[in-house]
Amino acid sequence: MELRHLRHFVAVVDSGNLSRAADRVFISQPALTRSIKTLEDLLGAPLLERRPRGVVPTAAGQALYAHAALILNEAARARAEVKAVTAGARGELVIGIAAMFADHVIDQVVARYAATADAAGERPAIVVTQGFLEDLLESLREGRTDIVFANLSDGSLGGDLRVEPLLSVHAYAYAGARHPLAARRRIAKEQLLGEKWAVVDQAHMRDFLDRWFAAEGLPPPAFAVRTNSLNLIRSLLASGRFVGILPEHLVAIRTGRGEVRRLDVPDCPIVRRAGLITRAGGRMRPVMEEFMALVREACADATMRLAHG
Repeated sequence: MELRHLRHFVAVVDSGNLSRAADRVFISQPALTRSIKTLEDLLGAPLLERRPRGVVPTAAGQALYAHAALILNEAARARAEVKAVTAGARGELVIGIAAMFADHVIDQVVARYAATADAAGERPAIVVTQGFLEDLLESLREGRTDIVFANLSDGSLGGDLRVEPLLSVHAYAYAGARHPLAARRRIAKEQLLGEKWAVVDQAHMRDFLDRWFAAEGLPPPAFAVRTNSLNLIRSLLASGRFVGILPEHLVAIRTGRGEVRRLDVPDCPIVRRAGLITRAGGRMRPVMEEFMALVREACADATMRLAHG
């Protein structure tokens, strides 16, 4: 099995079409078909299935795809790192973070990493990518990211990932100071159903709210606004026309200024865990261990600050 076979196979799965895949890898369609046939013969299983609307992977193809994407990304990163080291650089450390930690924990870690890099003289460059959990895990599994620091899902992330919980994140229901509910005490969840909600546009958030309301036999609220922008959610809450659930640290400045108020709602705070996620069995470079140690220190500091108010 050669890298070109895997590259051709991944291109077909990503494109869903042999002709587009051939253009993508710069070979003719007959040559692409022969390459896929060679890969199927080597593995002893059909990998693709033709359908009226294109080509889809078989069960065996789906199993291969995750490994193939990881192998190709690792190979590309290996070439880039060797090239960088040859040119006198020290390669890259790629970190994926949940958006809520860009200015909480990880900003301190990056600053400490930069300080130790200055002291050490040479250290790989750091690349930090912000995203939501589902996207971050896909990048991690495919080898495009070394480490993820994010809020952890309520369910298992799978045996292919190593999870290290480090931090408790406290979330509450909030509304703007001018919202009719802002001054009320003991707001029932049922009263929130008719409000305009601003929520993170991710499956795990929708699932959580379904369970949160279902705990009292209630249907989920109608989502007025779903967005991948935490800044937009904070602004909508401050406008006084929306309610939402956010981690406490994300609205601390606005609550301190009196723009946003915490709602007196049952089952709050909502406590979620956050932590480090790496590939199980993946190569752990020394620089990864060093960065993860800095994350542990920052999380311990954050936990201590929370305990002391």
